[in-house]
Amino acid sequence: MNSVSEFEESTYEPEMFFAEYWRRKPLFVRGGAEGFLGRRWTDEDFDNAYRVAEAKGASIKERAGEVTFIENVSACDPDLTRRAVEFSRRFASPRAWFDSVRTYSSSGIGAHFDHSDNFVLQQGGVKEWTLASPTNIEQQVIARRMLNLPDVGGHELPDGEGVRFVVEPGDLLYIPLFWLHHGISEAASLSLSLVCPAVSLYSAVVPFLSHAIKEREIGHEPITALHEYLSPEERSAAVAQIRQATADLLNRISDDDVVGLVQSLQLKRLPGVRV
Repeated sequence: MNSVSEFEESTYEPEMFFAEYWRRKPLFVRGGAEGFLGRRWTDEDFDNAYRVAEAKGASIKERAGEVTFIENVSACDPDLTRRAVEFSRRFASPRAWFDSVRTYSSSGIGAHFDHSDNFVLQQGGVKEWTLASPTNIEQQVIARRMLNLPDVGGHELPDGEGVRFVVEPGDLLYIPLFWLHHGISEAASLSLSLVCPAVSLYSAVVPFLSHAIKEREIGHEPITALHEYLSPEERSAAVAQIRQATADLLNRISDDDVVGLVQSLQLKRLPGVRV
């Protein structure tokens, strides 16, 4: 288990943070939560957001008497909505948001990893976090997480590895993309987390590729209908024709013209391309 001092800094300085910590290693800042967020998040704020979330049918996960988790709590608080938009702009995330966790006893939400960078802003109570490097996760599992496939994310922490943080009210803990983490509160606690999702290459290419295909009017040809009245020979020939046409289309969409159009759309639409 690594020493917490290896990761601790006295302040959060954006230039230092992005040069040394962003997606590399955790950052722990004693007393850094309010300066980072620009406000406090209280039990009363949580209660108000809970009522709004219930009315909206938003995602609330609860274990009675133990923990309540409100996903995208910023959608239930106009001030947090505004702050999330600003963080989204700063970090070039298509959509950043805040989650909030309130515990009523010694509890947590289980060990897992995220396809996002997370900033835990402890507001009340004490929570002990254990983090471990993504080198402990199979690459196939990470790939499935980035592609938003179901039933991916939960993952046990490796024995004897990682780093431990005791996070008290007002502290900030940055958890980098893919890092395993598990937080356990000592008793009642309240925390707010800024979630900045990573953009997969898939999502930065495929939607623009679909647009480029339509823009260049390729792939429009109707394929042969594989109706039940085809003879076996006709069906085999039709399937072969579809396979060949598919190969031709895939070759066509990789030519310089289509690739150039996709790249031009990225320059216009990916967040942070132009500052």
